[in-house]
This record gives sequence, C-alpha cells and structure tokens, in this order.
Amino acid sequence: MNTLTEISAGTYRIDAGRSVCRLVATHAFGLKPVTATMSLTGGTVTVAEDPERSIASAELDAASFTTDDPRRDSDIRGRRFLDAANHPEIGFRSTRCRRTPQGWQLSGVLAVRGGSCEVVLDLSPAERFDDGYRLVARCAVDRVAAGVRAGRGIIGRTVHIHLDLHAVPVAAPA
Repeated sequence: MNTLTEISAGTYRIDAGRSVCRLVATHAFGLKPVTATMSLTGGTVTVAEDPERSIASAELDAASFTTDDPRRDSDIRGRRFLDAANHPEIGFRSTRCRRTPQGWQLSGVLAVRGGSCEVVLDLSPAERFDDGYRLVARCAVDRVAAGVRAGRGIIGRTVHIHLDLHAVPVAAPA
C-alpha cells in the first residue's frame, strides 16, 4: 500500500484536537530518553492527482511543550531553548513529495525560534476514518541546525519527532 494514492485528491484540514506531536531526545551521553508532546494548532494537507505534487503545512504551539517534569518544561519553553514567549509557533512547510523504495517522503522547512532547517518526513500508510484520514509521519531533527543551540553538553543534537495527525476534508466553496 502506498500512502498518498490511497487518499482522495483534495485539501484536508488537520484536526488539532485529535492530532499530536511526540518528541524524543536523549541525554548527550545516551542516558534516559526524554519524551515530550506538543499541541498542533493547525495545518493543511493537499493531495494532488499526481501525488508527487502534494503539499502540506503544520503549526505547533511552542508553549505546549510538556514532559513529566514541570521544571524541565518551563526551561525548554524559556529563552534558552524554544523561547515560546517570542516565538510562539513552530511551523513546517513542505517543499517536495516523493516516492522512495521505502515509501513516501515529504521534505520541507521546519521553522523554530526564528531559524529554520530542512527536514524529511517518512510517511506511513494512511488509515481511513469516517470523517477523514489518520496520517502518521516521523523524522529526526538536528535541533542545533533548527536554531535550538542551548544545552549542548546536556541534550543530544537529534530529536525524533512522531506526528499522529487526523485530517478531515475541507468543503469546496459553493
């Protein structure tokens, strides 16, 4: 099964209430991984008749970063890391969609705290729901390249991101 050709062409809105972003980072020395979540605030997926012309965008609420440690959460949301007060949104905009031997990939630009970096999302097969689709994507982000440079001796550079999205069709204008 391929991911995009199983989805009807059209534009879909990411249902923020049923979607989540999970992040996993490890200590610089490989100690216990830290798992966090962030809330999506919106986004769209447009599936083209030619799947390689499909595009997507998503926005995350930087202030929603949450782990099992409120003190850590406050530090990560603060000026040294995400600087959520001055950069409340983390955004993704696709630049390319392509089929690889392993499946579909969506390349794009991730914008974090005023900086940006290229990322490649590996897409899992879509799952049909009564009102839309469940879309799952994974990627690894070099947090330093993305502009989050603090904590070099504490946090590893790579952050693994898992997006679990629910996309519902946008009604065509009447």
